[in-house]
Amino acid sequence: MPTVLIIDDEWSIREVTTLMLERAGFKAMSAASAAEGLQVLETNDVSLVIIDVVLPERNGLDLALEVHQKKPKLPIVLMSGRISTEADSIQNFTGHFGITCSIAKPFTQAQLIQVVKNSLASSC
Repeated sequence: MPTVLIIDDEWSIREVTTLMLERAGFKAMSAASAAEGLQVLETNDVSLVIIDVVLPERNGLDLALEVHQKKPKLPIVLMSGRISTEADSIQNFTGHFGITCSIAKPFTQAQLIQVVKNSLASSC
């Protein structure tokens, strides 16, 4: 069963996303900050990481680049509620630096699961 790490500073997003993933049969872990997320990655076997683009102490894209440097084969999904995933600022990174897909908040369980499955298959 693949393990998905969600890094988002909003408690409600982490909780709802965790529930959606677990209902679909995935193992889910979450972190409230970039630093906490990096710590979870160091101590756990994670199959995919979902990173919010807007984090309080650090840009999610910068975090994604660091995650990719540390774990180059780990698929990364960028998630944002403030920036459209159709915007060039996010789409330009899909397919680079380990970023396989992006997803806009709010999302449905079906949308989340599709993005996770596509990312794990490297076919977003």
